Amino acid sequence: MLLPVSPPETPPAYEHVVPLLSRYRPGDLLLTGTSYSLLARSDRVLTGIPLDELPAIVTNCLDARSPALAAGAITIDGTHCRITLCQDPKWAGPPPMHPCVRCESFDWQVSAIPGQDGYLQAVQTARDRIAGGDRDTVVLACSLDLTGQRPLLVRDLLRHLGGGGMHTYAVPLGGEQVLLADCPELLVAKHGSTVTATSRSGLARRDLADPAEDRAIAERLLLSVEDRHEHQFLTDAVAAALRPHCQRLHVPEPTVLATPTVWHLSTPISGRLTDPAPTSLELAATLHPTPARCGTPTSQAAALITKLEAGMCVERGFYAGLIGWQDAHGDGEWAITLHGAVLDGQHHLRMYAGASIAAASDLDAVLTQTGDTFAAMLHALHYEPDTAR
Repeated sequence: MLLPVSPPETPPAYEHVVPLLSRYRPGDLLLTGTSYSLLARSDRVLTGIPLDELPAIVTNCLDARSPALAAGAITIDGTHCRITLCQDPKWAGPPPMHPCVRCESFDWQVSAIPGQDGYLQAVQTARDRIAGGDRDTVVLACSLDLTGQRPLLVRDLLRHLGGGGMHTYAVPLGGEQVLLADCPELLVAKHGSTVTATSRSGLARRDLADPAEDRAIAERLLLSVEDRHEHQFLTDAVAAALRPHCQRLHVPEPTVLATPTVWHLSTPISGRLTDPAPTSLELAATLHPTPARCGTPTSQAAALITKLEAGMCVERGFYAGLIGWQDAHGDGEWAITLHGAVLDGQHHLRMYAGASIAAASDLDAVLTQTGDTFAAMLHALHYEPDTAR
């Protein structure tokens, strides 16, 4: 008999996240949320399946009562996936915040792809095209290559990234490659007949040394006409995608969301699904890609992104794609791969970040936005964010 695999509300005390982390080995999949941690391992993987076909295939696999869980990642363009099928997932409590135990120095050789001049040239091209009137916004990605002398272990990095309300992920991509990501919130979650989704946009660097100024930064973001306009567009798009699947849908006013390094605008959307309810992966596919990760209108923005990022030698792959899990009941949680990186072996890491470009975007502000996006993982790696670009 197949048992439900939804995360337990109160995991046993002995099943804490530390045992799960210590049990992690290469090839495992490890996901953490605000209320749970999940370790899955299997020698059966779905790969190369496009997103428009994947929900039905995953449902069929899980309907066979073996395995009990599907978890993994899907590329930004929806053409490829890496989904682990697991019969016996291990659940535990959420990860705590860990004090830093790594040595103060960690030597990294860092190179930006593209360099700053190349990135700013692409941003300027995007601004010119937007001003021409064929699109409103475009999200351009860039990357950092880091090479270290000492080995970097996945479980050590996840200890530093996890906790504090963050969702962290380690998904095996084959060979020695592991997709790593930390996200401040989920794109969509389905539990029973309830769906929750979050629209998230805007970015303002926090001032942790001055609590009063830190709060003032958050309030300025919340009152920003430009940021609120962009955020409302995203919220409307998420609500419009969910509404056909819901009996009712609640869309509140936006609030500010804090991460360890930045503030964001955030609107938590919730609803009751129609019967029969779509699966969590079907809902995620309906929402992907969001304007916040691609631009608007989506098709025109995606075409320009492909051209400009190819010219910069930036290949997104799984960055800004989907990452998460689904059980045999169709319940599950999916996030966007933000603050993402691919670890290749133990000495090479490629990190990704993106910035939303509009016709009036300030070039310095764009560089600040990408630097702030890199900051959380760079901090965990003992590398100063200010030197990122």
